[in-house]
Amino acid sequence: MKHISHTISDLMGLQAILASEEINSCAAQSESIFVQLYTAHYDPVLIRDISTLIMDSLPSAVLVGATTTGEIAHGQTLTSQTIVGFTFFATSKVTAIALMCQVGDEQQIGIEIGQQIDQVASDVAGVLLLATPISINAYDLLNGLESASHSYPIFGGGAGDYGDIKYSMVFTESQILTHGAIAVVFSGSDLHIESHTYLGWRPLSKEMTITEVDGMLVKTIDGKPAFDVYQRYLNIKKDENLFLNALGFPLLVQRDGEVLSRVPVAVNALGEIQFVADIVSGEKFRIGYGDPDLIVASGVDIQRSMRDFSPQAVFLYTCGCRRFLMQQDVELETLPFEDIAPTFGFYSVCEFFGPANHLQLLNSTMVAVGMREGNRTPIAITAKDLKPDISAKDVYVNKHSHSVSRLMQFIGVITSELEQANREIALLAQTDTLTQLNNRTKLDALLADEVAIAKRYKQSLSIILLDIDEFKQVNDEHGHLVGDDVLIQISQVLVKNTRETDALGRWGGEEFLLILPNTDLSQACYVAEKLREAIACEVIQLIGHKTSSFGVTTYCLGDDATSLIKRSDEALYEAKKMGRNRVQAKVIEVK
Repeated sequence: MKHISHTISDLMGLQAILASEEINSCAAQSESIFVQLYTAHYDPVLIRDISTLIMDSLPSAVLVGATTTGEIAHGQTLTSQTIVGFTFFATSKVTAIALMCQVGDEQQIGIEIGQQIDQVASDVAGVLLLATPISINAYDLLNGLESASHSYPIFGGGAGDYGDIKYSMVFTESQILTHGAIAVVFSGSDLHIESHTYLGWRPLSKEMTITEVDGMLVKTIDGKPAFDVYQRYLNIKKDENLFLNALGFPLLVQRDGEVLSRVPVAVNALGEIQFVADIVSGEKFRIGYGDPDLIVASGVDIQRSMRDFSPQAVFLYTCGCRRFLMQQDVELETLPFEDIAPTFGFYSVCEFFGPANHLQLLNSTMVAVGMREGNRTPIAITAKDLKPDISAKDVYVNKHSHSVSRLMQFIGVITSELEQANREIALLAQTDTLTQLNNRTKLDALLADEVAIAKRYKQSLSIILLDIDEFKQVNDEHGHLVGDDVLIQISQVLVKNTRETDALGRWGGEEFLLILPNTDLSQACYVAEKLREAIACEVIQLIGHKTSSFGVTTYCLGDDATSLIKRSDEALYEAKKMGRNRVQAKVIEVK
């Protein structure tokens, strides 16, 4: 297997490339020829002219390509170019499947592609997928592909353009598709493929929730128009330039223990944001920004794995966000692959990665694919690999990425500190400062929630309202500081004798409320009696023993939080009236 990359400046230059001894010699010794053509130019005439020249010279070749947001040849990042990569396989076979796709048919087209892949060969080593996610729902396409029974790796990218993300194409030697997908099947028992992906984006904002979604359209975030997030945090205008302005700030979504990036591409008049990758209602996310140091470090790890794999060619399908973020430093992650094997690829609007039965639609990532025929041949460390980094001697070279990384660290720490402060403020707002139990505000919210649960699921719910007997006498005879100590000690007794599933708090003054989910009246009275005995047995410094009175009630159909509290308060009053230090229950009288 051998790979050769070229940049095409004009058709005469391409003719010279095709006539070269290197190309013809490799072609003569190959079982299969695979040609990738990636171009910055949305020009069907140019693509047809280039494809015709290539196929006239290499009639047995399989040619595929896409429009791009950047090109990669020899590991270098290029812009506004057309590049061609020739891969010559000694024993392996290459087959292309191209299907046009209308909106709404994506899942069925994915199923058809999967079925055709299964018919191509039994020894599929991997599949390159190119598609037009700007014009079709690539998520549904992948869902259809996931119906395949095999687990071969699938990798690739979505075609893009250099403009406002409205037009894109994928193509073969005979078809140009503005709505469709191409699957390139690599098969052969001697062919080995290894693929990796990595992100390198860090969260910036607080955590938020997707609250309303319609397909790829996110309507609301935290119950408000989705675009408010980009306007508030980044001062981005609601216009046709959203993609370019928000390119470096994707949503980082938590899904199944993984972080997925989602890049917005458009916004409508209602403030609803269009994406090219799926987002699910209820998912949590943070706005993210790329950390160049993390990107480069992750790239080094992948490069080490790739070196161990010993590929004969490396193909990169990487998001245009990375080129936008890294600027001139982007080659810090692409160029080192060239030291391993000839490296070729393009910048995409989304990436495809995973086994055929668990495909992922990605944004902002790099997908790196190594291919080789035959056994692994260790790659020797060359003098170039050992050469010291000259830029390290120049303090002004490649410092943009380091400055951004420091800013990322700063923002991350500030965000973490603010979130911690908010948690502490929230805790203070719902905690009684003296006893450290739930306060009245928190108890009101907890009781309302439990009543709603009891009503909806027809579950039992009881509450206990208790009051320390003759507490005013403590304050009058010993002072308020001793009274505070009594409240603290009795609250500790209550905590020790309360289940974790129950909610305990200070209702006010010397009154405490206990909420008992899934507890009927008899069980609640048992709990109240247990608490009464525990309090009466407690020895309190300077006081000796204190008793408490208890009012108990249970939820009945038609109750709300107010009626429950009122009934338990009436029961407590009766307990006091009947001599204190006792438990009194009260239920709705049946007429």
